[in-house]
Parts: sequence; C-alpha cells; structure tokens
Amino acid sequence: MKKSLFFTVMLTVAIGIAWSVWDYKTGKVPVSDTEATRLIPIRGDSPPGLRPFYMDKYEVTNGQYWRFDRNYQFPEGEEDFPATRITWYEAAAYAKWAGKRLPTVVEWQYASNARKRDFSPWDKIEPLPIEMNSGEFHLFRVGSFWRDRSPLGIVDMAGNAWEWTADTLRTADGTLMAIVKGGFSLRDGKLYFNGLHGADTVTVNTRSLVVGLRCVKDK
Repeated sequence: MKKSLFFTVMLTVAIGIAWSVWDYKTGKVPVSDTEATRLIPIRGDSPPGLRPFYMDKYEVTNGQYWRFDRNYQFPEGEEDFPATRITWYEAAAYAKWAGKRLPTVVEWQYASNARKRDFSPWDKIEPLPIEMNSGEFHLFRVGSFWRDRSPLGIVDMAGNAWEWTADTLRTADGTLMAIVKGGFSLRDGKLYFNGLHGADTVTVNTRSLVVGLRCVKDK
C-alpha cells in the first residue's frame, strides 16, 4: 500500500472514531434496539440464588412504551426520553408484553456494579447538580450522561428517572408500595443524582413524572 493511501485510510479512521466519541458524549446517537440489553454474568460472591440475566441498557423510552399502548401520550420530539406516568401494574404489563419482567431490587443493585465492587460512575467524585430554571422540572433523553454508566455499559442507573422494581411491601394501613431505584432528587431548584444505592417506596398506583422502568430477562 502506498504511504499516501495508508495515511489517508488512517486519517479517515481516526476522524471516524473521534466523531463517534463526540457524538456519543453529546448524546446524539439514537437509541437503537440493536444494543438494547446487556448480559449480567454472575460472579462467585453474588447473592445466593442469583442467576445470569439480561438487563435493558436504557430505561424504557416513550417511543418503546407507545408501541405497547397507542393511547400513551408524550411531548413531541421526546421519543427517546424515559417513559413515565406509568403505574407499577402497567410497568409489569409492559415488561410481560415485551417478553421480559421487572427486576428485583437485588438484581437491579447487582447489575449496577457487576464486575467492580464499590463502583461509582464518577469514580467517587461527587457529580455536580443540574441547575433547573424557576418552576421547571424535566428528565433527560436516555443516555445523556455519559459518566452515568455501569461497568457493563448500562446507563442512567444513578440518575434520570426512578425505576420500578418487582419488590413490594405493605404499610401498616395495608397500602401496597413498590421499591424504586436510581433517579434524581430535586432540592433548591437543582437536580441531584441519587447514586446507585438510592431507593424509595412509591404506592403501586402512582403516576409520577419521575418514575419509569427498566426491564430484565432471564438468560
């Protein structure tokens, strides 16, 4: 191969790689079903009874949920934003329709740091809060925060939408609650990442602008 041709090829490859990295970090790559799941392998020190499973790389998007429920409405241009305002029952129904299920809390937590103990997406550096305009609150396109990524490439587990899990509990008055993981917290007009260990409980009939879902599938 001629030197001029070799350098042309290498320059083209380098430009392509640089473009891909920039495009990825700035959130311009469209969410694709071709890489929708990640295999979660089981290591020796995993919780008892846990078996390998697949987990969605992204939170379920508006566009994906609309395929399941054509009456579902969302803002124009937000097809790749997390699907929210969905009850726990509806989330479970979507997962079943998609041939999947909601993850247990143990599965969710294990998937968030599988292959790396004490994992933090920011390498233990506190992520800066996100400033919101007065009276404003919104989630972000899935995959917008390139540092919010597990060792196995699962995104938005430390922030963005809270995610329904399969685990439920009853309060003293008999109310059925479900455990949600991840998500943002809004304090003093700023969004804070809750981190991989953040959890809360929400009534199963709640339709919240900040609660969505992510699915898993048995291997």
